[in-house]
Amino acid sequence: MFSSAAAQVSAALPSRAIAVAQNTSPRISAYSWSSSGFGSKYSNPATLPTGDGSAVAFSPDGSAIAVGHATSPFITAYPWSGLGFGAKYTNPATLPTDYAGGVAFSPNGSAIAVAHQTSPFISTYPWSGSGFGTKYSDPATLPAGLGTDVAFSPNGAAIAVSHATTPFISAYPWSGSSFGTKYSDPATLPTGNANAVAFSPDGSAIAVAHRASPRISAYPWSGSSFGTKYANPATLPTDDGRGVAFSPVGSAIAVAHDISPFITAYPWSSSGFGTKYTNPATLPTAGANGVAFSTDGSAIAVAHGTTPFITAYPWSSSGFGTKYANPATLLNDNGQGVAFTSGGFPIQQIAVAHDTSPFISAYPWSSSGFGTIYADPATLPTNTGNGVAFSPDGSAIAVAHGNSPRISAYRWSGSGFGTKYTNPATLPVDDGQSVAFSPDGSAIAVVYLSSPYISAYPWSSSGFGTKYADPATLPNFGESVAFSPNSSAIAVAHRASPRISAYPWSGSGFGTKYANPATLPTDSGQGVAFSPNGSAIAVAHDVSPYISVYPWSGSAFGTKYADPATLPTSTGKGVAFSPNGSAIAVAYQGSPYISAYPWSGSGFGTKYADPATLPTGNAEGVAFSLDGSAIAVAHTTTPFITAYPWSGSSFGTKYTNPVTLPTFDAKSVAFNRIT
Repeated sequence: MFSSAAAQVSAALPSRAIAVAQNTSPRISAYSWSSSGFGSKYSNPATLPTGDGSAVAFSPDGSAIAVGHATSPFITAYPWSGLGFGAKYTNPATLPTDYAGGVAFSPNGSAIAVAHQTSPFISTYPWSGSGFGTKYSDPATLPAGLGTDVAFSPNGAAIAVSHATTPFISAYPWSGSSFGTKYSDPATLPTGNANAVAFSPDGSAIAVAHRASPRISAYPWSGSSFGTKYANPATLPTDDGRGVAFSPVGSAIAVAHDISPFITAYPWSSSGFGTKYTNPATLPTAGANGVAFSTDGSAIAVAHGTTPFITAYPWSSSGFGTKYANPATLLNDNGQGVAFTSGGFPIQQIAVAHDTSPFISAYPWSSSGFGTIYADPATLPTNTGNGVAFSPDGSAIAVAHGNSPRISAYRWSGSGFGTKYTNPATLPVDDGQSVAFSPDGSAIAVVYLSSPYISAYPWSSSGFGTKYADPATLPNFGESVAFSPNSSAIAVAHRASPRISAYPWSGSGFGTKYANPATLPTDSGQGVAFSPNGSAIAVAHDVSPYISVYPWSGSAFGTKYADPATLPTSTGKGVAFSPNGSAIAVAYQGSPYISAYPWSGSGFGTKYADPATLPTGNAEGVAFSLDGSAIAVAHTTTPFITAYPWSGSSFGTKYTNPVTLPTFDAKSVAFNRIT
């Protein structure tokens, strides 16, 4: 049970919610949201928007909500938390000039943009925890007509405005504080007044919902220009496009429109539109004005013109699920815009890299253990999965594997695997053994058994960047890789002396190798991990004592900690610290296969009792869940993955095996959390 203080803190955090902008008072309605659909309606804000609500957006961190509406001040924003709406922020000093048709926060939350109906048609402001800053200067070339919607590119480097009057879409560089020179119009323009605009999550495409057939137009986006318009979908929306959204992993695109079925969705890939998904069994009841996917990709919601005014469905790679029950408290007029926020209790997942196809298996994870296995990625890794890692924000998953390209990365959401990212331009030269993202999310590294033994790349929502230069002093046969918690160092466990190599890490890549520890691991390094506070580094290795741990100063190895009193019984293959740093676990190749110890600034404590039900074979990898409530072991011999509750001081009763097991020996395991 939560203490009162804990409950108050939990309530103050951003919560999972859905909000709908609507005609007539209260003009904005918000509901809690869960996997079961709509929860209770939040109390209306104390100060309501002053006119019909037309658009709504949550800030990226879920701490604010903004509503575009029909009368002055045209934009109204509030703090947002698990308690709902906070006291209205002060209006911007310079207001938008008319009816606000669209509103968006920049991806880093530092700016807010409003599309509106009279010149300059777009207004942008700094945004902070204090609210609106002084309005930024208008673009030198204004949109050509009334602004209807606005979107930032996922990397925040561009801003696009949909509008009435040809060319119907205008896009500009965005510096974070100013518009650049307007980009050239697309060669093939949308065919009528544009009502909505969206970038794909990886920033490789831009879509415009508009009047007149084909009602949806999409273009490749290079980051600085429109590409040649994608072919129209084979089955067009039935009338004017009013809203458009990509799913969070970029594998689907949905269009809200007039005339039944009111919502049309398609698979999306780098080739453009796929074959239209089957319409939902229960349609929205009237013309749709807005559409949004939940931030975990597990739901889709449509704002529309007659009661219940908002309709939501489960969403998966198969399309629409059975309509969720309407909210208990209905909207009282037309739904115009809809948005989801993340936050609250997170969605957790677990992934296992393993021998034999599909080489990677992933499952939902909860306090009950494994959920139903996610569908395999459309493009599988090409051979044995040796390592797996999730990006820090939970939006990507990477697999180190045998055979070219040796590293495969995929978009990831609450629905599972999305489309595969393009392979890096410079591939690893040998089978990938281990993979890690930097904790700040800006880099990804993979290690392997041939020179240069490690390849590292910039990482962004677009995927792999240009490979960083190799370190000046190479490691050797790479088995495992880890970044320090503050992303300032990178370490490689490898087969030959010194068996562990560590380097400074920055946005420029590798620095000069740090001096080796005074006492080296006794044989081949197999696994490496930093403690959560960055004060220690641990290496699992061949030959007794099988685990070696050192203080880490941020720039050097300290004197090796004393070995644990009870050693692992054989070759150490993997090592992990609990999220709070109070325990360390070692996976190894001999019964009992897993050993866990208290950990402190003094080193190892007395070994915890073994789990009552042991893993069934040699352990290859170990991971704690991100909330520290579970521990999982990847191993040989069916069921290949074994997980236990973790109390902080002991193993609990083994969780039931997943219904669908990994297909063969497991090599690595990782947990994820989407907030």
